[in-house]
Amino acid sequence: PLETKNLAFFSTFAVEGTCLGIVVRTGDRTVMGRIANLASSLETGETPIAREIAHFIHIITGVAVFLGVSFFVIAFVLGYPWLEAVIFLIGIIVANVPEGLLATVTVCLTLTAKRMAKKNCLVKNLEAVETLGSTSTICSDKTGTLTQNRMTVAH
Repeated sequence: PLETKNLAFFSTFAVEGTCLGIVVRTGDRTVMGRIANLASSLETGETPIAREIAHFIHIITGVAVFLGVSFFVIAFVLGYPWLEAVIFLIGIIVANVPEGLLATVTVCLTLTAKRMAKKNCLVKNLEAVETLGSTSTICSDKTGTLTQNRMTVAH
């Protein structure tokens, strides 16, 4: 539906001869407007590292809750007061929270971006480093510029 054979777009020049045209669509209803709408409606999905971190956190949470409840039951069976058993339960769950995980991932991504900068590759967004790690082919224009997935219009 977006392929056209006999249309001229805004600012089209005729190199030879003359031409007569009629305006059939304007604004968002034009071919370029529909392409811009398609390009701007793309949703960014979760990055691979973000998916792995979420999966890892779910596993750690399950293990922490299981260990906490297990030790709570063991402490209760051994005759500890219920308040001490609850404190022990909370302590085990809190101790298993990976507090430095996000900071570690951010530092690793920053170091990767710094290493790429030494090879003349400017990274403005650390999420791009995450996604580039799982990329097998990169297509770019003649300048080698990778742009955002946004089309902007200027007149």
